[in-house]
Amino acid sequence: MSALQFVPFQSMVQHDFWMSLGEHKLEKIKLSEDPLVIHASFGITPTIKHRSSTDAVNTHDAKSTASNSAGVLIPSKMRLDSDSLNGNGDSESESESESGGDAVGGSVSNEKVRSVGSIQILNTIESFKKTNKNELLNRHCLGPLMSACGLTDDGELAEAQTETDADMECLDALTQFFCLCHLDLKAHKVVFWFAFPVLAPKPGKAIHYFQDIENMEKTANQLVLRETWGDAKVQKFYMAIHDFRLELLKKKGMTKANLSHPSFFMAIKGADRDDLYYNKCLELSYNNYSALSREEKDNCIFVFLDPTRQTSSPSISNKVTVQPVGWTLRNLVAYITLKLKLTGSCTVMSFRPGVIRRIDSSSTVSASPTAADDSSLLLNLKLPERDDYYWLSKKDPNDKKPCCVGWELNARSKPGPRSINLAPLLSPAHLANQATDLNLKLMKWRMIPTLDLDQLSNLKVLLLGAGTLGCSVARTLLGWGVQHFKFVDNGKVSYSNPVRQNLFELSDCEGGGKDKATAAADALKKIAGPTIESEGYVLTIPMPGHSISANEEASIQRDVEKIQELTDEADVVFLLTDTRESRWLPTVMARASNKMMINAALGLDSWLVMRHGGNEENRLGCYFCNDVVAPENSTNNRTLDQQCTVTRPGLAPIASSMAVELCISLLHHEKKQNAPAPIPSAGASSFSPTVKSSDLTSPLGVMPHQIRGSIVSYTMMTPTVPAFKYCTGCCDDVVHAYTKHKFSFVKDVCNSVTFLEDTAGLKSFREEATMKMEECLDWDEDSEGDEDF
Repeated sequence: MSALQFVPFQSMVQHDFWMSLGEHKLEKIKLSEDPLVIHASFGITPTIKHRSSTDAVNTHDAKSTASNSAGVLIPSKMRLDSDSLNGNGDSESESESESGGDAVGGSVSNEKVRSVGSIQILNTIESFKKTNKNELLNRHCLGPLMSACGLTDDGELAEAQTETDADMECLDALTQFFCLCHLDLKAHKVVFWFAFPVLAPKPGKAIHYFQDIENMEKTANQLVLRETWGDAKVQKFYMAIHDFRLELLKKKGMTKANLSHPSFFMAIKGADRDDLYYNKCLELSYNNYSALSREEKDNCIFVFLDPTRQTSSPSISNKVTVQPVGWTLRNLVAYITLKLKLTGSCTVMSFRPGVIRRIDSSSTVSASPTAADDSSLLLNLKLPERDDYYWLSKKDPNDKKPCCVGWELNARSKPGPRSINLAPLLSPAHLANQATDLNLKLMKWRMIPTLDLDQLSNLKVLLLGAGTLGCSVARTLLGWGVQHFKFVDNGKVSYSNPVRQNLFELSDCEGGGKDKATAAADALKKIAGPTIESEGYVLTIPMPGHSISANEEASIQRDVEKIQELTDEADVVFLLTDTRESRWLPTVMARASNKMMINAALGLDSWLVMRHGGNEENRLGCYFCNDVVAPENSTNNRTLDQQCTVTRPGLAPIASSMAVELCISLLHHEKKQNAPAPIPSAGASSFSPTVKSSDLTSPLGVMPHQIRGSIVSYTMMTPTVPAFKYCTGCCDDVVHAYTKHKFSFVKDVCNSVTFLEDTAGLKSFREEATMKMEECLDWDEDSEGDEDF
């Protein structure tokens, strides 16, 4: 007796599957190593005609294919793509080419067989290497296989099934698969190993062809279906399959059950004794087989869809050698032996149609493929004994239990994993974007699970100032995944800028220099790729104490209106200008529009980062709330070192980082810019606040009002300052005047500093304060006796 040769499945995984799986791990699986249910499909690969057989197939695994005088053997392909992760997906692809497989999610087009499997993603390559692969395969796949074959977890025969539907659902295990993998999301590499588990007889007990000792010369291991039955009988059989598929479609279509092509079924002869045709097909199940008559059982043929096929039809007349058959036959034989309890010989059909067409409820028999291209085989098998499936345990000689095998061979035709490098398939811009996302999504795994990355990617940021601070803030925001930027600046890039302002280079300084705003916007796109939306606006911010001439009035008015428009469109405004007075108008606009404003300023060796308060009661103060004088022209009568922003080079990156981190923390607080600031404790200075845990809801920690730092003493302070009633930047009177009069009010403020103080009530506040001081000092020393002291 000769043993059957089987052609294992070969995994055919589309690149988009690995990309989708990587995204799924980042977003949902994270650190979990629990197996994930996925889906795949396999089916008949049509032969490409008018081409040589060597061009028609992919023979990447030489030892798993076989050739003979009848043609080249096409191995079975288990196909997966991005839809394999989708539990309710349904592929609409009509492609039948080998490279365009139809692997889908919860259901597949009915010309393919749906296969349910699982994938386990290990977090480290070391655990991938150390894992006992055979133990893992049996742990995950043996139980479902034993259940499908009517065995309990202990290997004993289970009670007979009484529900056909439950029995059919269990049969999915006969075509299951398993994958173990490690995803290197940083390097875009995947190490993976597929297994197609089958219940295998113990060593020395292989599945054999049946050989009749008395008629050895007349017994054939394999019979070509067309030559054995004839074309008429085969065509009748095809019609029965077509009716069977339509019946399944009508039966299961209402329940949205698995509508794929059945992997196994039974072929039955007609009820008429004179009818030699197999004109009836049934679902493979214990109940269906048990319901057959004795005669029907004697003539029953078990059919499995065999995706293994040759490029030309086999023929006995050509003395073709015995062909290897499909991998799923091994589990079918186990099912027949263990579940149906058959013994002796059995006839099985390796069903290999030329093509399987998709059908629907309106399909007719004429649409069914003919038997002309059929290459099916009839196999006369000797069934193993039930005890042949029980392996001796290596740990306990008295313990016998079924075992499953089926790990795929690698590209060198040896047991081992495969690997793929996805980096060459991705554009540099895509790689850069993914690298940024990777860092942020890894934060969500353990440290900041509530991090809102969608909010950050959709955040619209307005940067007022594209100098040292503006460049550093923009670069830091890129690291947080922010993609929408708008710069405002009226300066040009000078040769002193590139060494301190990290968005510029020397070429930006040539020809008088590029506009800072547009150059910074362009640089962000070059750094982070096309996903970044950045624009630059060359606009002038009018300032108190800087008079506006009649010639400038129209131009500056347009600039003011545009800055207000940009402020209204933004979610966050960063105030990063050079001079104190240039911060006045943006402060007023942000309060008027109730926008989150983050302010950063530099000294020689100190820096300030603060957030302006919102519009709620008891709001926090703004940049000008500590002042009792209005901002004025700070560049008048100043030497060069006083006019320029002279600061130690390390300050800007520190202040910029603090400003961005404060902004991100605020965005994750439910009140955003109205979030409460830490309150100083009674027994501590104003720079050592204590914060109740109930006051903080931001997952990123404390959100101070101000952060003042010095690199002389390397210290930081976090004072909290309430809004000043007469503040020239955010008091109600100033904001109302601006809202009502717009540019007219701005022009008056620029032309007269006292006008701003009068509007804010600052002048009357100082006069009242002076009077009260005089009253406190004007007291008669003689009016009080010494005994009172």
